Amino acid sequence: MITKAAFADLNIQVHNSVVETFDYLKEHCTDFVLFLASGEYKSKYERATIIGSPFVIDDREDRIKDESRLNFFIDFMRQFYGFPSEMDQSSENEYLLHLELMIYSHIWESKPFLKRLYRIADLVSGKPYPWEVIVPDMGKHDFIRAEIRTRLQARSLSIWEVIKQGFHTSLRNAFAHSEYAINSGNRLIHLDNYKGATWEIDRITFDDWSRRFCFSALLSYHLFTEFHSRRTTLIQDFGTDTFPIVHYLTKTKFQMVNIIYDETRDSFHFERRRRP
Repeated sequence: MITKAAFADLNIQVHNSVVETFDYLKEHCTDFVLFLASGEYKSKYERATIIGSPFVIDDREDRIKDESRLNFFIDFMRQFYGFPSEMDQSSENEYLLHLELMIYSHIWESKPFLKRLYRIADLVSGKPYPWEVIVPDMGKHDFIRAEIRTRLQARSLSIWEVIKQGFHTSLRNAFAHSEYAINSGNRLIHLDNYKGATWEIDRITFDDWSRRFCFSALLSYHLFTEFHSRRTTLIQDFGTDTFPIVHYLTKTKFQMVNIIYDETRDSFHFERRRRP
């Protein structure tokens, strides 16, 4: 359970951390626009002569695959965390808890979500845009902690603390593998995957759970909405619709090209080169 006031405070904290991160990317990272253009390496186009290069922009495959889940997630948050005037705290029942556990697992198992966080961590670390990001099927704890959270912390970006407050491997593993039990009488969630390691947790109170869920859900939501907000204001922010990027033809050959943002269609495309 979380109060309306506490949720509002968390919402502000998470939103500010995401805005801070995007502001940093815009100011310090030359590949910021390529990040917004969703550059992606598609191995299936490696030998496709029509496409010309497996390094594509404005890739929407992940978004299309994830669209139904995202719509469900947004509707869920509006319904149960909209806090109409007569409510001053969130609802608390086992049905709702099971839904939250499922959503939590989906957030921290979502490859599009983790790929976006990883790309942010790469860019703020001063690295070029990573066209290909491979999220491991196993060992996501090390991927999230070392490859994402620690590198964001190194740049003193507050989003790292949001990730810390939201993600915990014990929770993700227990919920993903149905190794948990809800004790409504004592308001506890018991984790059956507890083995006694110092970093593990064997139980979590309903109130502590609500905070971790809200940190995770709000991070997922604000990262998604801020990304698309920055796209739609791109021309206004930079005073142009045309941006130079380093475009790879193969994994070893690249060239400088321009990409153009179409505000009407909210889409990017390569600038057509004029024939001599």
